[in-house]
Amino acid sequence: MGSVSAVLFDLYGTLLTYGNMREAFALWHRDLAIAIGEAGGQVSIQTVAQYCNHFFSQIITGDLKYTAYEERLFLLAKECGITPPLEWIKKTAATSMDNWQSKISLNPEAIPVLQALRAQGIRTGVISNFDHHPHVYKVLQQTGIFHELDAIIISGEVHLKKPDPRIFFFALEKLNTTANKTLFVGDDPDKDICGAKAIGMQTRLFQNGASLSEILSPLEVS
Repeated sequence: MGSVSAVLFDLYGTLLTYGNMREAFALWHRDLAIAIGEAGGQVSIQTVAQYCNHFFSQIITGDLKYTAYEERLFLLAKECGITPPLEWIKKTAATSMDNWQSKISLNPEAIPVLQALRAQGIRTGVISNFDHHPHVYKVLQQTGIFHELDAIIISGEVHLKKPDPRIFFFALEKLNTTANKTLFVGDDPDKDICGAKAIGMQTRLFQNGASLSEILSPLEVS
């Protein structure tokens, strides 16, 4: 591995550790069914789960009054026979994301590793593919990660997704560094590793829940 001036991390499955995601998505389906019922719709949790099979593949317009996740909620609600107001969409987005998040925890080494990197003069950042950026910012604040990062890039906010090279270049610009002097650490071989390698970044494939401190020992500060 060459010398580095910055380290970029994926968020979910890397700095944050996935727990029982079967339970997480069961909570998500339940919360959506409850919210639709409160808005006057009649739908079972099982039906909502079926609709959610294509939730993230639906084509959206990018309406600026919604995040991508909120627009997908609006489309789901219409499939279930209701046309909800904006207030319902905002509330449902926050509630459903919070309960889904309850099955995901902070990697206990995340903050110590970020602090150790910055103590060496290495800049740190996150690139996350996530459709609801207000939730990500809330999680970063609640976990304490926010204050240990020099750049935060969320796909739903910048309208780019890994492995699109533009999102990696955007992060490099934010960190004032170059691809060959930057390490990307992520758990997805295609979106994270191949995406970063394609623009010349150094990479480290990470396994959900593994030790993050292992990335420190071979690093040489640029």
